[in-house]
Amino acid sequence: MSKVFRVFPKDPTPPFVSKADGVYIYKKNGEKLLDTTAGGTSYSILGWNHPEINSAIKEQLHRFGHLDYKLWSDENTENLADLLVSRANHGLDRVYFSGNSGAEACEAAMKMSYQAHYDLGKPEKKWFISREQSYHGSTSDALVLGERPNLEFFRPMLSPFRARIPMHHPLYLKSENETSDNYAKRSADELEKKILEIGPENVSGFVGETIMGGLVGDVPPVKNYWKYIREVCTRHDVHLILDEVYCGTGTTGKIYCCDWDFVKPDFIFIGKTLAAGYGALSAVITSSEIESIIKNGQGRLQQTTTHQAHSLSVSAALAVQKIIHNDAFLNNVYSSGEYMRKTLASELGDHSFFYDVRGRGLRFSLEYRCQEKDKFGRKLQSDMENKHKILINGKWHRVCFTPALILEKAQINQVLDTFISTFKDVAKTF
Repeated sequence: MSKVFRVFPKDPTPPFVSKADGVYIYKKNGEKLLDTTAGGTSYSILGWNHPEINSAIKEQLHRFGHLDYKLWSDENTENLADLLVSRANHGLDRVYFSGNSGAEACEAAMKMSYQAHYDLGKPEKKWFISREQSYHGSTSDALVLGERPNLEFFRPMLSPFRARIPMHHPLYLKSENETSDNYAKRSADELEKKILEIGPENVSGFVGETIMGGLVGDVPPVKNYWKYIREVCTRHDVHLILDEVYCGTGTTGKIYCCDWDFVKPDFIFIGKTLAAGYGALSAVITSSEIESIIKNGQGRLQQTTTHQAHSLSVSAALAVQKIIHNDAFLNNVYSSGEYMRKTLASELGDHSFFYDVRGRGLRFSLEYRCQEKDKFGRKLQSDMENKHKILINGKWHRVCFTPALILEKAQINQVLDTFISTFKDVAKTF
């Protein structure tokens, strides 16, 4: 019997994997599966067994596995930081390597926000505001920002200095006769009202996914939403903190998703896609202004972890990001996503179960409306895997497509043709 304590201890032991290569996973029993989930949690954006990344990791192993980021410098770390701010339109110019997971990066950004206010003599700014139907990670301070029903039982042990405003979801919440711009302003007004309710002198930051992510299914903001949110934050000395763990590092066709929105936040935190599963690495992107406040205040950042800037993971991330920081690569990510969404809308748009398809680049969702929506999504997922050997993420009210960014046109067409026919077949039984 396995001694592994699994997340779902009631379920059968998951299949064993013999290898993974490109966008395919090979089970120990010989089955070959085309994966459109990038490893299940959207991290494997360059697939597996990439020769350039493997080579970089091997080279680093011959140097050293890891040395403490606080005590030693490493050229790879410097080069990765330079690269991460080299093509950004938002103007942030400092990279803090916070740890291994996106949740660690979320908490690091929150602590950096609070410390910056504290060092300016504003210790009461301890509140953080987020949005309903968001998710920022499962560590305590990240968890308290989000809203996942299965995790709500933790609420009594979490910080009370947190608040939420409604999600930003034009399909659900924009009024019929309301313009997109008025909806954007109303959404920003909801944040301002919450700040005023708590007291601006008490609010440190507003944390939001640049596009509403995996819970509601890849909802881009309406035009000017982040512009108006930025104005509210600036007016009340509240930091704007964007979560791009899911939608950053090229997955939407730009290095930073917020660059589609022409906004400059105070912090962006990234994680799972940074090293693309070849290492475990997360980071906070911020400004020299924030660094200067902390430098001239307590003189050091009061937030560290053992494996922050983990040397082996940094070498992997540098190789990953060198591939992604390329115009042709990013343009292909954008055009592939556009092609997939247009095809799905064209082929399924008249179907009675079809509701919406939306997203940016290769982060997008198809939402359906039918009886027993979660059951329908899971049946789609099961048939795609068991009948067609293609992995998708179908549950709740949507199928979320997060394939590796290296998916080729023939593979894209295979996924689309199979999914469209499966959608129609499964719908006949509901």
